Amino acid sequence: MLKLCYVAEATEGGVRKHLRELIDCFVQPDEGFEIHALLGDRGEPGFGAELERWRAAGVRAEVLPELARALRPNRDWAAYRALKRRLRHLAPQVVHTHSAKAGFLGRLAAHACGVPRIIHTPHIFPFLWSGGLASALYLGLERFAAERCHHLICVGAGQREAALRYQVAPEAKLAVIPNGVRLPPLPDRARILAERAKLGLGPDQLAIGMVARLAPQKGVGTFLKAAQRILNARADAVFVLLGGGPLESEVRSQAQALGLSRDRMRIMGHVEEAEARYPAFDVLALSSLYEGLPYVLLEALAWGVPVVATDVMGSRDVVQHGETGLLVPPQDDAALAGALERLLADAEWRKRLGMAGRGTVQERFTRERFLEGHRALYQGA
Repeated sequence: MLKLCYVAEATEGGVRKHLRELIDCFVQPDEGFEIHALLGDRGEPGFGAELERWRAAGVRAEVLPELARALRPNRDWAAYRALKRRLRHLAPQVVHTHSAKAGFLGRLAAHACGVPRIIHTPHIFPFLWSGGLASALYLGLERFAAERCHHLICVGAGQREAALRYQVAPEAKLAVIPNGVRLPPLPDRARILAERAKLGLGPDQLAIGMVARLAPQKGVGTFLKAAQRILNARADAVFVLLGGGPLESEVRSQAQALGLSRDRMRIMGHVEEAEARYPAFDVLALSSLYEGLPYVLLEALAWGVPVVATDVMGSRDVVQHGETGLLVPPQDDAALAGALERLLADAEWRKRLGMAGRGTVQERFTRERFLEGHRALYQGA
């Protein structure tokens, strides 16, 4: 049995989904791994239940209270020491770290313990989005930690290009393993109507959805302002926002300030298994300021739902403008509204884009490809 330990402090959104796919696969007895996990807990909905499910499946999962996301030198030093103690005790053959804080501290601790194979997935590079002195600091820390691991997994081609451009790590250390999703059967009319009913949508309404953690990264204000433009012009449109997060109360207040009625701007908060709701949407929007490689776009396209996304790294790895979806500049609510209007006006175009996007997922972004790429790295191939 190969002893594999995951280290992560972010237990929500795409990182949690990413971990879920890895752990659920590699904990299976026929995979040949003994799975450990050293995790932070930020109190996100559903994480406690998922942790217990993993433990019941045989994962040796521990929550480290010291492992927090914000920069706090004293607490970070305590987290580093805790990670080092646990890794020395566990003696894993492979350590796979995720995200910024756990990725930095985990790689240093694993290196200090002499772990034979250290792998890191950044998901996003903080230095790309921080600006000023913070950007230079984060880049320096990323380069320092990259010297202390064997592989750095880029979730998309755009991230690999950024790693090379900013000299984060030598090319030989970089592996591109895109996120992947299961390809569901195309929904029939009954499934579509059932999912629409769960969200309070009528059969003849045009539904524009967004699924996102309500955090600054997602640019939700742009989505709300685009919704205002469309709702003022169309009586048959309704917007649905699925997801919770630190900005949820602010988002609700902004929607109210924009005059968006609750029946036409449905802010649903956190929804378990939100990916099952995609068939309810005629179009999916994503107004992110930055991304790694968003599961939301992959999941929507897998269901055949056309997408409009901001033209940022990660999203443009998935969406080919005019072929599998539409791309618009970030923080441009007029452009987002215009692209959505074009799709709402043309049902046949929506169908063509959605099916082309589904084909892209089937060709490039399957769960099987995602897992095989990780399996090969873990086993030293």
